Amino acid sequence: MQSKPHIAVVGAGIVGICSAYFLQKTGFQVTLVDKNEPGSMTSYGHACTFADYACVPVNSPDLFKNIPSMLLKSNGPLAIDFFHVLKNLNWATKFLQNCTSKKVEYISNSLGNLLNNASISYDEIFTDINVSEYIKNEEALYLYQNESEFLKAKITNDLRQKNGVKIKTLSKTEILELEPSLAPIFYNGQIFIGSRHTTNPSIISKKIFENFINNGGNFIQCEVNDIISENNLITLNYNNNKHNYEKVIICAGAWSNNLSKKIGDNFPLDTERGYHVMFDNHGLINRPIGWSQTGFYLVQLEEGLRAAGTVEIAGLSKPANKKRTKMIENQARKLLPNLNNVKSTWLGFRPTLPDSLPVIGPSKKNKNIIYAFGHQHIGWTLGAVTGKIINSICNERVPNIDIEPFNPSRFN
Repeated sequence: MQSKPHIAVVGAGIVGICSAYFLQKTGFQVTLVDKNEPGSMTSYGHACTFADYACVPVNSPDLFKNIPSMLLKSNGPLAIDFFHVLKNLNWATKFLQNCTSKKVEYISNSLGNLLNNASISYDEIFTDINVSEYIKNEEALYLYQNESEFLKAKITNDLRQKNGVKIKTLSKTEILELEPSLAPIFYNGQIFIGSRHTTNPSIISKKIFENFINNGGNFIQCEVNDIISENNLITLNYNNNKHNYEKVIICAGAWSNNLSKKIGDNFPLDTERGYHVMFDNHGLINRPIGWSQTGFYLVQLEEGLRAAGTVEIAGLSKPANKKRTKMIENQARKLLPNLNNVKSTWLGFRPTLPDSLPVIGPSKKNKNIIYAFGHQHIGWTLGAVTGKIINSICNERVPNIDIEPFNPSRFN
């Protein structure tokens, strides 16, 4: 019997870890490569929800009229750095082209197909790896500041419901019964039925990674400097040596384009900069709580209470925006007056493409180089389902999800 190919997975965030897990499970020899500890970057600092309901993209028909205020103020759910946009007009133009109602519906349906398979894909991993103590089934709650915000959300909620998301509206009184620590400064809210979250994303990443290693997987902690594409072998250059593989998966998040360019693929890849603020609180809330005014979530973790989210389009090199973390802190304290001191703050880089859809599939330059990146702010949710798709592609099986919307050639 012919042995299966040796595969390198470049990038050890949640997408890379899950891809390595599924590939190894079906008999591939797998080497995972990353310059950072597995699961320590963007896969660590997010809002910790398995957000199966998040099929509505940042692209929106309303964006056109909101752009002036986004450029002038930095305290909304989406902030845009004017100079970064000027330097990246091509990306910005493509992004705006995807803000029509028709495009947004297409993006939402495409994401919905992935998200509808997200939980079941994780459950496949979780039958192998016991992480039940780190997963909570209290459903995510989204609060609206006023009636106008609530009515405005009807369009996005209609899109969610078209994609199978079940939503229940709760009154202010019902919400305060569920979450008595909240200040009564909101109008009402909605629960995303069936949603869940983790109290420790690092441990979940670590346990999937450890399972991979314990079953014979290989991890090399270093930076990949070069990739050379040949017909039967792909050469990666790292640790000052050349290493040959039969297939390579590139899932290096916001840094994926550094490698794709070396083989002649170039993607309009930018980054959604996401922030979090960690407070020294325990037991203050029971479930993830989103806030319409700023677009962040409050979530109780083992290490403290995290306020995480918002989107800032400002690239990879600009320093952390302290106004943004201060805004998150101030808004969090409005909602939860009993918050204690800030323990830490964090900035992470979510890879994002102008149509808010990931790139999943083989390179047109070489079918043995397979891409899996660009999951923007739902990479944590889509880690396992993407890993399953990558495994299907490598086994030359047709995935059970239509992946044409994520085709790497769609930008050509």
